[in-house]
This record gives sequence, C-alpha cells and structure tokens, in this order.
Amino acid sequence: MNSIPAAFTEEITAQLGKEQAARLISSLDTPAPVSIRFNPYKITERPEGENVPWSRYGFYLPERPSFTADPLFHGGAYYIQEASSMFLEQLFTQLFPQPGRMKILDLCAAPGGKTTHLSALAGLESLVVSNEVIRARAKILSENVQKWGLGNVAVTSNDPERFGKELRGFFRPAGGRCPVFGRGHVP
Repeated sequence: MNSIPAAFTEEITAQLGKEQAARLISSLDTPAPVSIRFNPYKITERPEGENVPWSRYGFYLPERPSFTADPLFHGGAYYIQEASSMFLEQLFTQLFPQPGRMKILDLCAAPGGKTTHLSALAGLESLVVSNEVIRARAKILSENVQKWGLGNVAVTSNDPERFGKELRGFFRPAGGRCPVFGRGHVP
C-alpha cells in the first residue's frame, strides 16, 4: 500500500526506534481484517471464515464483501464489528455465567454494536436500555436495533445523569465507553 507519509515514518522511527517503527508502519499500511458478529436468533448456520476466539458469534471474513448489497445484513442476520469490540462477551460471561432476567443499561450506545451484542448474550427475557445522548446518533442506533430485531432493547436519548437520579439500582449491569474517534491494529 505504502500510503504512510514520509514525515510520519521519520518521526515514529525517531520515537520508537527502527524495529518497532517498522512493525507499526507495516501494521498501519495493511488492510484491517473484516469481522462480523452473527445474530444467533436469526441464523443458525455459522458464516464462512475464521472464528473470533473470544466470541462464539464472531467471525473474520476472508475478504470485505459489499455489505450494502447483502439482504442478510439489512435483515439483521449479522452486525459488522471490529473483533476487539467483541471481547465484551468474555467480560459478560465471566460476570454473569447464568444471566437469567437482566436489566442492562448501555449509556453510550451508538451505533449499536455493544447493545446488539448484549441483547443476544442476555437473552430475550432481559431488557437492554440503550442510551445515546446525541439525537442523530440515537437515530442510527435505533435503526441498527430494529434490524437486529430481538425486541428486548429500548432506545433512549437522555442525559445519563437522569438514570442515576431516577433509576438508581434498577440496572445491573450498567456500562458505557469513551467515544472512539480513531482506529488501528498492531499485529
């Protein structure tokens, strides 16, 4: 690919040394792997590809398909998600080996990867309240939740402080994340 600017390469080499800089540059100059997480309530056949080791529903695809032309994508049969984000499943299953009926709050929910994952893991008897304070992002979140189609998610667009004041102790677990603005991987 060789799309890394020379000035960046020089600066990184000065900071990291030749060997580490070469590894970083090689990683940044390599196409990111494509991974999906399938909806176990909509399809029973596992997709073709290598299993993501930390997610029973996650798979690496051998190549990037045209997702926009795939009716299975639009029907919520799978969600396009970076494999590292699927590690949530490990945390969830360690904390809740027998989830039962749960009430889960996702405070920073858009675009919906975490929410749809929690929705499938917690099961149909659970409730996931998926909150996004930015209304435009809440609309995208709502669309993705509708596609996923399990019916155990409520999408809101409230100030997170209200959940703490008005619904203290109602949710277990409650979670959030810092917004992610950059992406990358290092082999």
